[in-house]
Amino acid sequence: MRTRPGVTLIEVSIAALITAMTSAAVFSIVLSGLVSHEKADKRELAAMVIKRASQSLANYVSAVPSDSTYTPTSSPGGVGHWAASATLGWSLRGNAGGGVTHDISSLLNGTELQVPGQTCAAGNAYCFFTYTVVDYDCGLGTANTAWACKRVTFNLRYAD
Repeated sequence: MRTRPGVTLIEVSIAALITAMTSAAVFSIVLSGLVSHEKADKRELAAMVIKRASQSLANYVSAVPSDSTYTPTSSPGGVGHWAASATLGWSLRGNAGGGVTHDISSLLNGTELQVPGQTCAAGNAYCFFTYTVVDYDCGLGTANTAWACKRVTFNLRYAD
């Protein structure tokens, strides 16, 4: 019997299967890279938002708390109150116990960190930005919140 040159159906099927598996592996790697890049972008944006908030809070620190320019106030929009904060009072108001939590979630609204269809706010399970101020004694005492040393901790949750 004489054989003809060419390939059999089994050889073609195996070649197609190898090509499909290779294509799926390459596509998976490319897709994984794109998703990782997007997450890294959001992580970088979150770090920048925290840095911006930290720099804004630095404006409320004074070496001369008795200066009326830096006097803590309880009225919104008054001296010492950060407009981004939904919490009333001085932006660095704290206490020696569990601290005072200030809601600055409004800084996330309109950014890529906001969950679509959700307004960022403290208590929202998907998107919030708060900071907690704890007073501690660094030799100046903690009875007067303006003179106490402050420890600020940021808490940020955003869409992945």
